[in-house]
Amino acid sequence: MERAYYTGIETPIGVLWAASTDEGLLRLAFPRPREVFLESLQGFEVVEESERFEELSILLGEYFEGHPVDFDIPIDLRGTEFQRAVWEAMRRIPYGRVSTYGRIAEMVSRPGAARAVGNAVARNPIVIVIPCHRVVRSNGDIGEFSSGVELKRRLLSIEGVLEAGSELSERRQLLSHLWP
Repeated sequence: MERAYYTGIETPIGVLWAASTDEGLLRLAFPRPREVFLESLQGFEVVEESERFEELSILLGEYFEGHPVDFDIPIDLRGTEFQRAVWEAMRRIPYGRVSTYGRIAEMVSRPGAARAVGNAVARNPIVIVIPCHRVVRSNGDIGEFSSGVELKRRLLSIEGVLEAGSELSERRQLLSHLWP
């Protein structure tokens, strides 16, 4: 049985749960009960080991302090070929920018597959490192988010995409940060 190592990482939004294999980061999940996170690791021999996640913990600390971070760490992506293509496309969205489901569909050579992209985004196993919070609707609407729209807004605010008290509406702020 393959081994997965895990730990909880304290952040300003709560404990993020991380898991890795010998290949790289396997999961990074928003705050939830430990038992719920461990259920996502069924099929692995699970070992708690915080030392493996020191670099990730430092990078997340920098991220939550508002610094642009390049999460250039090994990852172990597991999913369908399409899901992995979508997740890799999301990794290319720069800090402080957003993209749309439709644009990502084009990036993975599946124009017209925005809904399928949305499904892959919703199944993102490595939040923040694979920045699903940077994906919005083509009309500039913030869209949905598995951990709640308020958390998505908070992450986009950390990155300077959304600014409280701005004269611009949320939609206009998002559209002004579109990439590519």
